[in-house]
Amino acid sequence: MTVLDWNVLSKMWADYSFQVGPIAHFVIGPNALSTTYVSATPSFTITKRGHGKHTLDQITYEMAPGTVVHGSADMRVHACNIGDETFECYRVLYTGYFPPGWQGKEAYKHYRLEIGECPHLYALLDQMCETAERGDIQSELQLKALFYQFLNEIRLASRKLQAGEHRDLIEETIAYIHLHIQETHSLFSLASRCGMSPKYFAELFYKVAGVSPIHYIIRHRIHLAEKLLLTTNASIREIGKSVGYSDPYQFSKIFKKYRGVSPSELKTAGRSN
Repeated sequence: MTVLDWNVLSKMWADYSFQVGPIAHFVIGPNALSTTYVSATPSFTITKRGHGKHTLDQITYEMAPGTVVHGSADMRVHACNIGDETFECYRVLYTGYFPPGWQGKEAYKHYRLEIGECPHLYALLDQMCETAERGDIQSELQLKALFYQFLNEIRLASRKLQAGEHRDLIEETIAYIHLHIQETHSLFSLASRCGMSPKYFAELFYKVAGVSPIHYIIRHRIHLAEKLLLTTNASIREIGKSVGYSDPYQFSKIFKKYRGVSPSELKTAGRSN
């Protein structure tokens, strides 16, 4: 599954204007002929039922309920039904008005998204089809509003599904942090290890762990340090170094911030009990 930076996409959709349409609803029987054409504008193809193939230039995407394929303009499109049942899908075409030299170019990329089953999305697409057919100015404004609602629906559904599918990866990262707690970690290094952007990795990590990656590391370091202060005779410098703080002053400062007492005060209190 494609991992997209939804922050980049959301900014693109929020900052620039679009003309939406046409909106098409296809129902292709098991024995129907496939279609081939050159796309005029970027588009989203959303599968409602059945199984098909959607080829953009030389890249083929398999289509099933809960999948969305985004294609760019000037691409050779080949679509066909590959199942024994009726294949039904929607195509939402749009034209974006971007400034010269715009760097994101997300509208000019092709990718496949998994969004899971979204019955309410199909109802929204039916409403978009009906609105596009009317063709008056009021309907054009309504269609733009529905388009933004459509974009938000697929964003939320895709992110929810991605978060669930990446839970194992985040949990493996947590185990990695535990094993290498004495090493230096940054948001960038942890995200790179997972092949994600730092912002997207941080969002997924928070959904799984309930805290940011850096806060999690600090919290775990302080928890381990507290145990060592109370159960060993190691020096404060040695304990700080063992949990990733080579500077004893920094270790004491962070420990007191999170525990309310300094390492030496905790150690002394532990001895007296």
